[in-house]
Amino acid sequence: SSKVGRKRWRPGVRPGPAMEAIGEYKPLVTAPEAVADASPRRKNGQGWRFRDMVKRYVPILEWLPLYTWRTCLVPDLAGALTLGCILVAQSLAHASLSKVDLINGPYSCMLPPIVYALFGTCIHSSIGTGGLVALLTGEQLKLYPPELRTHAAAIMSFNVGWILALMGLLRLAFLVRFLSRPALSGFITASALLIIESQLGLMIGCQDKPLSKILMSHREEFQHIQVPTLVLSLTGLVFLMNVKKLKKYKFLKPLCDFKELFLLTTSCIICERFRDLGISVVGSVPSGLPDLVSPVQSVSDLQLAKEMLTGSAFVAMVVFLSSFAGAKKFAMKDGYQIVALNELLGLGFANIAGAFCGAVPTQIGLSRMGIAYDCGVKSQLGANIFVAVVVAAAVQFFSSWLYFVPRCVLNTIIVNGAVHLTEFDQMWILREFARNRDDMWVSREATDLWVWWISCVCTLFLGPFNGILLAVLVSLLLILYNVVNPPITALARSNRSERWVSKDLHKLDAKEKDHIIVFRVEGPIFYANFERIQEWLEEYEVSANESGQEICAIILSAEAVPFVDTTALQGFKQMIMAYNKRKLTFMIADPMGQSGRSFEIALQGLMPEDSMKKRCSIEECVTIAEARLARQLQRCRSMTRSAMFEFTLENKPAIVL
Repeated sequence: SSKVGRKRWRPGVRPGPAMEAIGEYKPLVTAPEAVADASPRRKNGQGWRFRDMVKRYVPILEWLPLYTWRTCLVPDLAGALTLGCILVAQSLAHASLSKVDLINGPYSCMLPPIVYALFGTCIHSSIGTGGLVALLTGEQLKLYPPELRTHAAAIMSFNVGWILALMGLLRLAFLVRFLSRPALSGFITASALLIIESQLGLMIGCQDKPLSKILMSHREEFQHIQVPTLVLSLTGLVFLMNVKKLKKYKFLKPLCDFKELFLLTTSCIICERFRDLGISVVGSVPSGLPDLVSPVQSVSDLQLAKEMLTGSAFVAMVVFLSSFAGAKKFAMKDGYQIVALNELLGLGFANIAGAFCGAVPTQIGLSRMGIAYDCGVKSQLGANIFVAVVVAAAVQFFSSWLYFVPRCVLNTIIVNGAVHLTEFDQMWILREFARNRDDMWVSREATDLWVWWISCVCTLFLGPFNGILLAVLVSLLLILYNVVNPPITALARSNRSERWVSKDLHKLDAKEKDHIIVFRVEGPIFYANFERIQEWLEEYEVSANESGQEICAIILSAEAVPFVDTTALQGFKQMIMAYNKRKLTFMIADPMGQSGRSFEIALQGLMPEDSMKKRCSIEECVTIAEARLARQLQRCRSMTRSAMFEFTLENKPAIVL
């Protein structure tokens, strides 16, 4: 069972009927509900090991033969129909934001979902276009002339694909973890605001320029505001933002699920009936499925791919971060496992395949994942493969119906999606977390809040690409800061719990031992941060001496130190030797694992033997220190009495007989 549990897309060991009836435990499984609950026996041999390896990288080979068609096909078909209709509307809007031909939006939702289903491990992942990636793509493509942008988008998708696939093959998923969650949240929020600002000008009928530029240098454009366009945009936006309130009525639930499609259809009918209103429409759209053409065919294409490599790398990072975070969220919610390696391969090969049909970079849509979850999708068939069929059928048979789709409605759909991308709630969480400290704006807890604001403000004023670059830089600096400045806590004994706790957090009921420093380092100790520990001890000792208290012993609590390197051990050795010359005792309490063994070997003979024979607790080290201090005081008193006796004998007058 343990071997089977390690395989991807295999059912886990489930509890018996009695436990399931009680409802005490729901196991984490590695297979969708659509897979039968029986696992075939594994056989030994090289051929079977190779087959298992192939199934590990291509999990559809394992779960599709076990798919329960009778019970799961209907939910998957219903979910696919819903997702397909939504994806057609969203992809048209995202193509407009990416600054490519509108038909390339639906083209991006045909081949990539099918390829992702071969490698991906998230049941509810819906592959297609996304607002954040579309914004980054548009920022990169606006550097090129309009007639070249569609082809450049395909080359960019190819770059994004091979970067993600290479990261998966080399197991480099850890690289994107250098972008911290607050930095990513601030970047996403600012990007959403930029998306909204870029669409507001088009929603009122002005030219294709952001609202900020119109306000600053093209105010005369407001004289040409098209009232019908403005009214239709506002009506559509109000409808999209409030239609969820109608979900409590069962007969209106389809309206809520297909709100984008309903808005496009209604506005299309209005523009077809009232053509004299002057509302800008999409116009003629090519019909039929896309041709499969290599995105790189000439030397100029190769040069273009090299020029776009840096921007493609940033887009690839955002694609994986946003997609994997959403997939992880729903996997935890539904109780199954996803694998970063398979997600990288799935997203990478999906973008490579999409490049051959003129697709823009694609990602996992978070809002569509929520719809797939609500619709009860059971497998990748309903989340991706059947969805691609629905989109292809819509393009093949209904593309001529897109002629009268108003462009302002596409902008409205983009704005509504961007509103849901903002993460101001994350900022409030960070603020509340920092408010628990007295020094709110300079505490370690406030660092994440500062990172959020720096990433957000810089993205707003410097643009998305500079913003994501700065977010990565800030995250790396934060990592270096935490490495060089490990958390060091002075400990005191709590009278209430009789435990050693943080002196700063328990000022009322905790008291330090006289003449003894007890402190804890939270994290590894190595060459980059040992000097900071020395500086902290020197500052603490000087502060204690200035307050009139001489320090006689220092105790390090090493229970939170998982690792110590040779440089730090040599530093401890020199420091303890200097302390011994000053008659100052140094001990290490609660050493654990590798650090404990290293301390025991490297510092043998430099610390009290009682503390080295056994791994003492803080309380035992304090007892040893107090005993040594008492012996020193007794010795000092004895020496003082002896000196006074000698002084008396030397100064006593002679007796004359």
